[in-house]
Amino acid sequence: MFAIIVALIFLVAGVAGLYLLVKNMTEEGIEIAPPGSCKRGRCGVPSRPSLEDAEEAQLQAADVVDQGKSNS
Repeated sequence: MFAIIVALIFLVAGVAGLYLLVKNMTEEGIEIAPPGSCKRGRCGVPSRPSLEDAEEAQLQAADVVDQGKSNS
């Protein structure tokens, strides 16, 4: 019986710790909402790659095209 009470105390302490962590992150302006959630104002929209990733992909595609032209 003692073990069950101790386990419940640890469970409640863990849940309270997570609640406080999320609460503090929200107060600091860190968004915890997953991509595409309505909390971010983009309901159902999948996340887009960052601008740096998009530019890098564009440069890689241009390199592949240039390599294809030089091999012809």
